[in-house]
Amino acid sequence: MLVRLLAVFVIAAVSCVAHGDAASVAKNGVAASVGGTTLTQAELDSDVARILEAQKAQIPSNRLEEARKFFGQKIVDMFITKTLVIGEAKKAGVVVSDAEFKQYVDEALKAANGRPGAPKTVDELVAGHSLGKERGLAEFKDAALVRKFVDQKIASSIKVDAKELKRQYDEIVSNITQRAMASKLEQVQASHILVKVDNTKTDAIAKAEVDALHSQLKSLSGDELKTKFAELAKAKSDCPSKAKGGDLGVFGHGQMVPEFDKAAFALKEGALSTPVKTQFGWHLILAIKKIPAVAPNAEDVERQVAAQKPKLVDVENWMKGRQVQKAFKDYVDNLRKGAKISVPAYPELEKASSR
Repeated sequence: MLVRLLAVFVIAAVSCVAHGDAASVAKNGVAASVGGTTLTQAELDSDVARILEAQKAQIPSNRLEEARKFFGQKIVDMFITKTLVIGEAKKAGVVVSDAEFKQYVDEALKAANGRPGAPKTVDELVAGHSLGKERGLAEFKDAALVRKFVDQKIASSIKVDAKELKRQYDEIVSNITQRAMASKLEQVQASHILVKVDNTKTDAIAKAEVDALHSQLKSLSGDELKTKFAELAKAKSDCPSKAKGGDLGVFGHGQMVPEFDKAAFALKEGALSTPVKTQFGWHLILAIKKIPAVAPNAEDVERQVAAQKPKLVDVENWMKGRQVQKAFKDYVDNLRKGAKISVPAYPELEKASSR
């Protein structure tokens, strides 16, 4: 349960960095410090550069500086959190044995199993770390230490309320059942033309435009109506569906905004609506096909629900994980308030830590 939480906390691509000694601090300047533990500006710059290099294919050139600041802040923030929590773990005498570390690795490998190129060993697991394999392994070991500390300090005292667990479980199963039956409910395939109301077009102007389009279509029927509707949608509609002649595909009740939903399902197959107003503007709707409701097959629904519903223990673990995550955040927030933290690189993080 806590593997994913701690993986995000410690071994993410923007996870924490090495600590500088006094000589390097004097030479390079301090980016952040927590008590007597420091992160130099040179170390921070180096790690940001390595992350940017690893992520360069996903970062547009015009957003490079924005990304540099984002990753820098994340590294510093994680440095603060990690330094505080590992410091508390060491004060408490928490040590991860070889057997416990192997179990932690096995859990992480199991969580990744089934994905394309899933790692088979710890070396493969850390090989793609943004800050290098050696740092990745160190971070992974720190993650195991933090996980054990969180288990002892926080998770061990959290219990899931039995009534709330049953309520959540029943709600999940109910939602799965409704989805299993949804495909059997009434549906419609429709096309539309949208004339937006925005800063450049008032409601009155948009209404006049949609009225003019309606006048061109209202006397038509059958294939002639479909052809002309698609032609006008491509030329006049403000919706991306214009590329498909306004076709929105098949949808069920509740998938569109209420006014549109009501108008679309009220139409007979092949019929054209009068202008319909929604929060987006004015629409004309053409019902291409009506798909009537079909009584669901009880055996099919039961089979789908059985295949999708979770185990009770999985829901309990999910609920406990959320409670642990919140308790962990509160715990770290309290540590930050009582710690001596300095962040010359990003003063806004220093202010946030002291609140």
